[in-house]
Amino acid sequence: MCMQQIWSDVELRAHWIVSDAELGLLKGISEPRRLTLCYYLKYFQLHARFPTSLDFVSPQVLEFLASQIGSADDNGLPVVPKRTARFYRRQVVAFLDIQHFDKEARAVFLEWLVETVLPTAPNEATSDAAITGWFLSKRMIRPKAKALANLMAKAERRFERSLFARIAGRLSDDHRARLDALLETADGLSPFAEVSRSSGAASVENVLRTVTRLETVCAVRLDRTILADVHPDIIERFRLRAGTEDAWDMRRHPDETRYALLCCFLIPRAAELTDELGDLLISITHKISARAETKVIKELVAEFRKVEGKTTLLFKMALAAEAEPTGRVCDVIFPVVSQKTISDLANEYRTENPSFSYRVHRKIRRSYAQHYRRILPVILKTLTFRSNNQNWRTLLDAIEVLAADTSRKPQYFSLDEVPLDGVVRPKWRDIVIEPGPGGQSRINRLNYEICVLQSLRERLRTKEVWIEGAARYCNPDQDLPQDFDARREQYFQDLGQPLEAGFFVERLKGDLIAALDVFNRDLPSNKDVALKSRGGKIRISLKPLQAQDDPAMLDALKEELTRRWPMTNLLDVLKEVDLRIGFTKSFPTAAARQALSGDEVSRRLLLALYGIGTNIGLKAIAAGPHNVTYKELLYIRQRFIHKNALRAATRAIADATNRVRATDIWGDGSSSCASDSTQLGSWDQNLMTEWHQRYGGRGVMIYWHVDARATCIHSQLKQVSSSEVASMIEGVLHHGTDLEIDRQFVDTHGQSVVGFALCYLLGFELMPRFKGIARQKLVRALPKSERAYPNLEPLFVPKPINWDLIAQHYDEMVKLATALKQRTAEPEAILRRFIRGQSHPVFAALLELGKAAKTIFLCKYLGDKDLRREINSGLNVIERWNGVNDFIFYGNGNELVSNRRDDQEISVLSLHLLQASMVYVNTLMIQDILADQVWRKKMTTRDMAALNPLPHSHINPYGVFDLDMTTRLPPNDMPVAA
Repeated sequence: MCMQQIWSDVELRAHWIVSDAELGLLKGISEPRRLTLCYYLKYFQLHARFPTSLDFVSPQVLEFLASQIGSADDNGLPVVPKRTARFYRRQVVAFLDIQHFDKEARAVFLEWLVETVLPTAPNEATSDAAITGWFLSKRMIRPKAKALANLMAKAERRFERSLFARIAGRLSDDHRARLDALLETADGLSPFAEVSRSSGAASVENVLRTVTRLETVCAVRLDRTILADVHPDIIERFRLRAGTEDAWDMRRHPDETRYALLCCFLIPRAAELTDELGDLLISITHKISARAETKVIKELVAEFRKVEGKTTLLFKMALAAEAEPTGRVCDVIFPVVSQKTISDLANEYRTENPSFSYRVHRKIRRSYAQHYRRILPVILKTLTFRSNNQNWRTLLDAIEVLAADTSRKPQYFSLDEVPLDGVVRPKWRDIVIEPGPGGQSRINRLNYEICVLQSLRERLRTKEVWIEGAARYCNPDQDLPQDFDARREQYFQDLGQPLEAGFFVERLKGDLIAALDVFNRDLPSNKDVALKSRGGKIRISLKPLQAQDDPAMLDALKEELTRRWPMTNLLDVLKEVDLRIGFTKSFPTAAARQALSGDEVSRRLLLALYGIGTNIGLKAIAAGPHNVTYKELLYIRQRFIHKNALRAATRAIADATNRVRATDIWGDGSSSCASDSTQLGSWDQNLMTEWHQRYGGRGVMIYWHVDARATCIHSQLKQVSSSEVASMIEGVLHHGTDLEIDRQFVDTHGQSVVGFALCYLLGFELMPRFKGIARQKLVRALPKSERAYPNLEPLFVPKPINWDLIAQHYDEMVKLATALKQRTAEPEAILRRFIRGQSHPVFAALLELGKAAKTIFLCKYLGDKDLRREINSGLNVIERWNGVNDFIFYGNGNELVSNRRDDQEISVLSLHLLQASMVYVNTLMIQDILADQVWRKKMTTRDMAALNPLPHSHINPYGVFDLDMTTRLPPNDMPVAA
């Protein structure tokens, strides 16, 4: 096991200080042995075991120990014979009074694992640290890896049996009967299998199917308290296991196992189905309106083009009528302008009278009445809507009226039967309210229902109205940390923000004033920035960065890669990375046990990941000479390949890549990262796929986070309409690698004013490359009367920063930032609360904070050419990363060929895994070439700065091409060319 090489001063003092009593142990021992014995002692106190090798001891540690015991460490530790090593161990064991790990201790250890460690669902690092701490506290030697793994497996089986018994014990006989009924198969499909299916695209049929699935789950009447004391990660693990099995497999389990697995599957599934129903409601409501607008626009364009040259036609008719004022129309006008043209003009006049919004509503009404109206009563009956804001009580009242189960639904409501404020937009009131008999106004029910749906969609998206029992559309108060008041100081410390709002405001105000002062002072001498008048307004004019010289030797370096490693198979690249890192160990089975050997699982995993990551599929891999069938690969896909495992594997590769980088070639580790999205085509019978206006075509978005040396640390599958700012924050906070990000480069779409505010609170700098720099404005820290900036006056907005508003809502903003960092809420859910046009006071405070942070950045961005070049270089790296995607993900026309979101995410993460593996191997290959001093001397400073591990001309992702002239294709009687 390779020991940690780099230690901070704090870590050295915490773990490698030698006490006076320990110095007494070293007395009377020769100098070389003294340092070795001291290392054995402190190593045991840190790891609860002795080192198996002295080959990779950190020089920092040796120097620190030697300075305390008065020994030299010039040559490192000497080679220790086995007999001497046993002597050292006996000395340490006697000094620390180490106890034997006997049968009784094993029983205590197993009980401790089952009762204390496993219920917290620890990851490998956390559990390893806890186990080490236990053995140190008990003064025992930690067992070897194989023995410890056997003990862990035994503890996990015992914990699983105990947990299943506890969950099953909470179920009544009625619960058990209903669960068993889900596994009954009729017509080849069980209710359990039907519940497991995804919702599909936004359509009436899919809404009805999703409602049926949700009703099936709710009919079991499982309460969430059944799993209240079970860790969410444990629930997710058992949910995955249940999801990979069919009804026949589930029926084979013992009763306690079957009932517990079904509970872990159905309780989260109820929330998922509720969210899917909310997604369908939002998507269908949007689709009705969007299609109506599209149709009306097409009709208007067609009508505009239908009768061309209207002015000329009018003059012709006028001249004809003037020549024969008493003649008949058919004799005078029609010879000049045809009767059809006259009819088209009349129709055009009639259709021009209705307003655009009225014509759109007419289309919406027709589509809703004839097709989509069926979903409203079903959804309102199935879902329970709530709101924490009294302003939207009227919308809930309107929903209650429409959801009322009456035998006869009237065509009209009276004005006092249903609320209008907060439900019907002002521009729709004339359409909703119609004149009735006797001059009394009345409300058209159909039009009113459409307005309710549209208002509900808007409020659901911002979570001002939420759905009971949902996960993503849940009560917004649940998104915030529930223990914020109790742990307020800890949360502020985690964010690195002061407890007092006054200190925070004064610090920010000081930074803003300083940035404006420097920019105002340096602007006259800044040759790259000028203020120019455009359209009557003073705008920023920024001189483009001058193109740098082309790296002279990079093409030659790529040729050398191809010469040394020609046609390197991508599958071999993946295999090599696994042999070096062992990332396939990150893929535990979702089943109860694993019958295949570890080596065979790894081999099949590599084949399956390659087939998924290249998008050629498992069948194409099974057809190759790998002695594996499609069903065997499908088993691996279902039982081993899951999102969490893939993320763990990609993190392992990213960390390994950072560790193997030679600093003399790639430079010191950077704390900067760039992020951007790219579109990927996909099937459209699902809720993820959307039409992208900017890129064109239907598809999904992949949002990448890539560091300065092209190591991807995070990837996300997103909808086209999702916020890139939210994706950026998610990747920075939860990438999971060892990289500490303090600067994040994005393009224009990855930034917003609220994004600047949240990034400032979270402690990292948001650094965008602005596309419309001319439109950017600065904000004053103080009124003009208190502090003037003569060189910047045209760039300021009228109002300065409202510092009182920031101070007033400081705690609420920190609470939002804490929710993002603690992952109690997704960034998308937080940002959707604050949309343009809202009057939320916290939103207003975030805007003020964001304006201040953005102004500070703009001053630096415009005043520092090197910063602009650094941002541009970082974004160029991620553009090159995007350029390799199609090279690897070449199968099926680079299109995701599944409508299941889980399958789509696994395809994207597998692509990430393959590309990260290529970067790892390329890093080693380039370092091998540049280890040759002849090559190293050829590389200029510009070559080294532009060096990246993304060349792929030497990589073959397609397989083996074999030409055998002695074989023929059937039929054998095909004619042969002369």
